Amino acid sequence: MQVDGAALQATVERFNTFVENNRDEDFQRGERAYDRWLGDFTHKPSQTLGKIAAGPFYAVQVYPGDVGTYGGVVTDARARVLREDGSAIAGLYATGVSTASVMGYKYPGAGCSVGPSFVWGYVAANDALRAQPA
Repeated sequence: MQVDGAALQATVERFNTFVENNRDEDFQRGERAYDRWLGDFTHKPSQTLGKIAAGPFYAVQVYPGDVGTYGGVVTDARARVLREDGSAIAGLYATGVSTASVMGYKYPGAGCSVGPSFVWGYVAANDALRAQPA
């Protein structure tokens, strides 16, 4: 991959200005308490930003990918597990990372399966209660 040296230099200089001003204008790194908690509290003035100043530097091409383990069984609108022919398996429910993601093939970030797990767990429990004989 060909890299434009002038553009790279400008990017590094811009980022280093953010470090000097203790404010990342592009991505707001370090502004959330969570960012600071994960940062280095001994690094001053910023726990989350540091200058790009001394080499050697190395680069690799990075491609986005999934972090989660989505890709399990398929469920219906009642959280019932479906067979390959689309019919529901009586009494078998699933939610969370054991099921195909409600977000498709994306994984927006850590913890994103928690909300859908609660929602679909609630749906499954209600359906299971309705299925009980009176």
